[in-house]
Amino acid sequence: MTDYASQGKTRPYNPVDLTNCASHQAYYTALSRSASAKGTLILKGYNKQIITGGASGALRQEFRELELLDEITRLKFLNQLPTG
Repeated sequence: MTDYASQGKTRPYNPVDLTNCASHQAYYTALSRSASAKGTLILKGYNKQIITGGASGALRQEFRELELLDEITRLKFLNQLPTG
């Protein structure tokens, strides 16, 4: 099963082929489908660099945008959001 096909599914046993997973997001999607770590079996394709290589520029930008939205939401909740 590919990482995309596995989205939204949880399985007691999760054999995964990571060969075609090009990003840490794809690894996460494929590996997080099992109900436990014990139920996960990596068949092939593990690349340590994908996990430890750091976040891409696009991902860092997305995190920054989420931080800004979080601050806007907090200010609005507190009725402190400037108008205009």
